[in-house]
Amino acid sequence: MILKKASGKWQEVLLNGKTERISEFRLLKRKHENGHYLAVIFENESYLIVDPQGKPVEFITAVNAYSTSIATSNTWQEASINAEGIDDELIDKLLAKWAQQAPTTHLVGCWVGLPEQRFLTYKKWRTTSGYLCGTYAAAVLLAYYQDYCMPNLIPSDIRRKDSRDAKELIQKLRKTIQPLGLPTVPIQVSTGISAFFRTQQQPIYARSTVVGSWQRATKRIREGKPVMIGILRLLGSTYGNHWVTAYAYYESASGERYYKVHDNWGNTNKVIPASWGNGTVSLP
Repeated sequence: MILKKASGKWQEVLLNGKTERISEFRLLKRKHENGHYLAVIFENESYLIVDPQGKPVEFITAVNAYSTSIATSNTWQEASINAEGIDDELIDKLLAKWAQQAPTTHLVGCWVGLPEQRFLTYKKWRTTSGYLCGTYAAAVLLAYYQDYCMPNLIPSDIRRKDSRDAKELIQKLRKTIQPLGLPTVPIQVSTGISAFFRTQQQPIYARSTVVGSWQRATKRIREGKPVMIGILRLLGSTYGNHWVTAYAYYESASGERYYKVHDNWGNTNKVIPASWGNGTVSLP
């Protein structure tokens, strides 16, 4: 992270190779804890949370995220000292500690991704039987895009924006992705998603990778987008061969890597090793 300061005010920060312009600062507390954290809110309402020692702990890359995410968070709440000048003084102290951290544009020891509560809408979207995880993970991917990126992506007679009902969407996707209900590889899933869009006269094409997952997944997540990841029993997956929808990632200082995923088994914030991943499917 590299901070830039002008006229006594922090104006922008370089995170993961991208310059983010700072809009404002807020004080946060973890619920049921006393220490104060710093929320650095950027112009597009993505935000970074810095702990009392000045270390980043969470970077939410989604746009228009701060207000709704903090209001519905099970972890964070806004805090104020409610004394004139004290808030600014505490913010300045946290900023000074943040600036003292080793300069880097690559965040480690920090979750990077989308607000996990956004995926609660899709909590009951569970693979019912057989090998349909590719279809269900694709439904989560498309629904998120409809809800937060492209509201006209899916016709309303198939799924309404913010709806918890996925029945019609899953049926349509199954016809193009898994008509025989058999296991899938990335190219089959991406081709099936693209075929679904063709039936809706949408010029949108899904993309796939077949080796590894980290590079494509982290790129998409930094852009504020979820991504489907194939995980393999051979690589240690306790799900067996399976598809999940990843929306956050974490890399430790020692090089350990993890994803936070909707696993279409009823868990919306499951943490899995990134080493399980082999193959991705994503949208532009």
